[in-house]
Amino acid sequence: MKPELLYLKENFAQADEAANHLATSIERCESFVFNKDFTEDQLIELEALTSRFARVSDLLIQKTFKTIDQLDGTTPGTVRDRLLLAEKKGLFNSADEFIQIRDVRNRIAHEYEMDALKDIFLFAFKNSSILIDAIKTAKEYSKKFYT
Repeated sequence: MKPELLYLKENFAQADEAANHLATSIERCESFVFNKDFTEDQLIELEALTSRFARVSDLLIQKTFKTIDQLDGTTPGTVRDRLLLAEKKGLFNSADEFIQIRDVRNRIAHEYEMDALKDIFLFAFKNSSILIDAIKTAKEYSKKFYT
């Protein structure tokens, strides 16, 4: 088996594990994520949610999509190029959504204002399913490499 295929298989294993943790965070936060104020325990759960959201985003964009491009023989480009190409391949519906996900992922580590954090919490909660669905779609697309 090609080294790239082994790497892709590892990418999917990591993405699956990270997506399971993200799904757990979604369940834990769904009863309070729309509140105006949060307890300390709720903030801990919301911060775990955003961290897990960022991790899944990175695994997909920086590892999985990049490896798929290599296996397809595509020349590596910018993250934006990678997302536009992934949209063309049908790995997700909207590159714009993924560009926004990437922007929020970058804000997660650098935002300290509570009002902005509330927006980030809601965004991660509402958009996590896009990431989880993209893992499934990328796996389906990648079956062609293993035949």
